[in-house]
Amino acid sequence: MTLPVFRHVLTAGALLLAAASALAQATAPAAAWPTKPVRIIHGFTSGGPVDNLARLLAAQFPEAFGQQAIVEGKPGAGGTIGANYVAKAEPDGYTLFLMASGHSAAPGLYKSLPFDAVSDFTMVSMVARSPFAIIAGPGSTAGSLQELVAAAKAQPGKIDYGSGGTGSGMHLAAVLFQARAGVQFTHVPYKGGSAPALAVMSGEVPIIFTSLAGMASHIESGKVRPLAVTSRSRFAAFPEIPTVAETVLPDFDVSAWYALAGPKNLPPAIVARLNQMVQATLRRPEIVQGLKLQAAEPWPTSAREAQAFLATDVARWTQVVKDENIAPPPN
Repeated sequence: MTLPVFRHVLTAGALLLAAASALAQATAPAAAWPTKPVRIIHGFTSGGPVDNLARLLAAQFPEAFGQQAIVEGKPGAGGTIGANYVAKAEPDGYTLFLMASGHSAAPGLYKSLPFDAVSDFTMVSMVARSPFAIIAGPGSTAGSLQELVAAAKAQPGKIDYGSGGTGSGMHLAAVLFQARAGVQFTHVPYKGGSAPALAVMSGEVPIIFTSLAGMASHIESGKVRPLAVTSRSRFAAFPEIPTVAETVLPDFDVSAWYALAGPKNLPPAIVARLNQMVQATLRRPEIVQGLKLQAAEPWPTSAREAQAFLATDVARWTQVVKDENIAPPPN
């Protein structure tokens, strides 16, 4: 009478051992990660705020994980080329993505994308945020945002502006500003990085819409004139720069953000280790000060909070693009 029971116990035990073995095999790669260098992909050229932040995080990998991280830009189409590359990568932790705020606008701006801007990505953490800024160079006579708007209304389409690329966050901020202010500029897109800053300083374009991050040294040197920031409140590092909201468009509020992500189905164990690294990095005083000098502030979050933010932000900008009838220019 006891033999069937004994066999049943043996069978149950064997099943538990098999399940435990399968779980161990499934989690072993994540536990061992990384055993080789990791790539951090972004969608812009080198030298800009996205590239700088990617390199800041990459510099933490040897100490945190014992492996190098290599930063690689895949510029074009407002960052969607880099995003698509990561979306199609294996979710093994060796291909990560430094995501920028223009990512949220892509579903509304482009008729079709080869990836889903939310579900094809696993968010690790938000990293930093910074207001966009409207910057004038030697090619512009505008001394204030009010003067720029007046000039644009007097000469529709005659004033060029540069941005980090069609569909980028700075481009979307510009087209939203034009729609709300009732003005029309002519877009000159660059492939991100330092190109827009160089263009406005050389007089190639009179103004740029750009992230304030990366422009701090040029502002302090007097090579460019900041006309306004796009956040609702003035930025603490540059309290003298007025906001769009307090000058010409009440309630205007748009900011750049940056986040670390990977392909969908990135193992939770890898996500957790990466999140811990980001959290530790953004607590370091020298990192906080370095971000401040780049006109950015740290924004560490949990992975779940970052995933929820991405979904909300994509929905927000998809609606804005629809409501304002915003579309990227053909170039």
